[in-house]
Amino acid sequence: MCGGRDIALDLRRLKYIQAIDQHGSLTRAAEAIGIAQPALSHHISALEEYFKTELFHRTPRGMITTDVGKILVAHASSILRSVEDAETAARHGVDTPAGSVALGLLNTVALRLAVPLFQRCSKQYPNIRLFIAEGTSQSLNEGMQRQELDLAINLSEAAESSAKFLATERLVLLSKKTAGAETGDITLHDALMRPLILPSRNHVLRKIVDWAAQQQDFKMNIRYELAGGWILKSAVVAGLGDTIIGRAAVMDDDLKDQLMVRQIISPALERRLVLVQSPIRETAPAVVAVTQLLRELVKEVSEETIWRAAQ
Repeated sequence: MCGGRDIALDLRRLKYIQAIDQHGSLTRAAEAIGIAQPALSHHISALEEYFKTELFHRTPRGMITTDVGKILVAHASSILRSVEDAETAARHGVDTPAGSVALGLLNTVALRLAVPLFQRCSKQYPNIRLFIAEGTSQSLNEGMQRQELDLAINLSEAAESSAKFLATERLVLLSKKTAGAETGDITLHDALMRPLILPSRNHVLRKIVDWAAQQQDFKMNIRYELAGGWILKSAVVAGLGDTIIGRAAVMDDDLKDQLMVRQIISPALERRLVLVQSPIRETAPAVVAVTQLLRELVKEVSEETIWRAAQ
């Protein structure tokens, strides 16, 4: 208590706010945390009365977190993770990696790293509970901002300047495999003149391609705009056109036998993978341990010529 004022927020209510934000529903949040729905509703109403503003918009489809609510959710996530770190350190010691780590991976990166990372982490650090979220650049940014993720591998074009460089990935031209089709490297000019299927202009990969075309004063032959790596590859297999995509996206794929990969040259197209870390938890032993495992795996994948790791 400070100056005679009651403290409205405690750990219990922070968990309530976080649960409603995660589940988007009073009913589902109440079930998840084991509290009666009327009691949960009462706590949220009391907080809104205390702060004199809505924390959640009530709609027929559920609860939508307001801007003020998002601020509280971010702080709640940070505080609850810090409490968990303190409890873990007390149980296992500050030098023993233990506790939970939430990692976000780009969809194409997850194809190469998620399973090996789970295997290695469970073997070397059995006291770490690793959670991996797969997503787009935008969703990973949002997860970091909301303190839902401790680490993320994202694209440099979408991440903050403080992110640490991990590796470079070549972009390739992806075409439908047909008899007699031309193979081998292809110049950027010729790749851009192919009938292309690309993401919309606000997509990071599209921005890289657009920038390269502008720098070389090349025109592009864009036939369709589609979102999502699997949709792009399916459209290529269907014969709608070619696409430009990261090399890792076609390494382990059910469609790879129907696709032809051509390296783009003169100039090459690349994108940079970076490691984004939460400043609040980057020194936690469990986070440090997972970060080291990530760097080791990225280096190993780089030796398969998929990426070029930082030295």
